Amino acid sequence: MTIEAAIANAGDDALWARVTQEVNAWRGACLQCFAAVEVAVTETLLHLSAQPGRGQSVKLRHLVGQRLDDLAALVNEGGPFSVEGKGVASLLAEFRHQEGLRTMLAHGQAKLTVERTSRWAAIFRVIAIRARQADRSTLVIEESEAAERLQQLRKVSQKLCSALGNLRRAVAV
Repeated sequence: MTIEAAIANAGDDALWARVTQEVNAWRGACLQCFAAVEVAVTETLLHLSAQPGRGQSVKLRHLVGQRLDDLAALVNEGGPFSVEGKGVASLLAEFRHQEGLRTMLAHGQAKLTVERTSRWAAIFRVIAIRARQADRSTLVIEESEAAERLQQLRKVSQKLCSALGNLRRAVAV
């Protein structure tokens, strides 16, 4: 005897509307965390650049990755703001582990799938050009993992934003 488990036709517009809304809400919440850090980093660099004497070493560059690099150089050991930024350096390093997620969410094209249990998975694809060659990346994230990633991202971004605020207060202009 053969038992077949047929895959049901998704034809449920309400299910797809819910899944789409949930994935978009999750993606937006993650991007909001990244945006909050980007603002805090930029405000901090501007504040540090106004510091008499030490502020001349602060670079004010356009791309967020460059700004994160520049801030790290300023607060890491040997940097001109290493004493005041002692707590920032480790949080910044922890936050930088999330950069791949930011790239996928901000620049990736998403494809959604739904399991029979109505749990979703999202497949993000990005194509970049590096050394005149296509560089293709894919991220597959399931609903439960996505919730965990958002929780981790919220935690580290809130801590980093708070630490950057403390740094700006510690370095009075």
